[in-house]
Amino acid sequence: MQIERHKPLVETYQYAHRIPDKEYETKLNVGFAPLQTSDPNYPKENSILGARLEFNLVFKEYVLSGSISQVNHLINRQVKNQEDLTKEEIDEIVAPLFDIVERITYEVTEIATDEPGLKLNFQNNATQAEGE
Repeated sequence: MQIERHKPLVETYQYAHRIPDKEYETKLNVGFAPLQTSDPNYPKENSILGARLEFNLVFKEYVLSGSISQVNHLINRQVKNQEDLTKEEIDEIVAPLFDIVERITYEVTEIATDEPGLKLNFQNNATQAEGE
């Protein structure tokens, strides 16, 4: 699948200390939205797809949360809804969003804790952190 991507947009990113005795839940939500263009010359065989990752990652001493989005042009591919995509295609489309979460998390946790940064590893919809 050929994808032309816009720059990802970090909508929000928050590092927060955990409040003792408060319940937290780790969540990863990926969503897609077909987008329309007003350009009459846009190729009819292509699709524009907005991808968005919302996350809430709970660790022993802090919680990371936020959302990141990106506009993708799928070349020679018509996509009307998420069901038109295979799991492999979905993974390919959202991979840059997970990469940004990993990169930001490493830097922020390194600065906030004054220790080596947290290395996230997103695999099979499960989050693992080295040293956790």
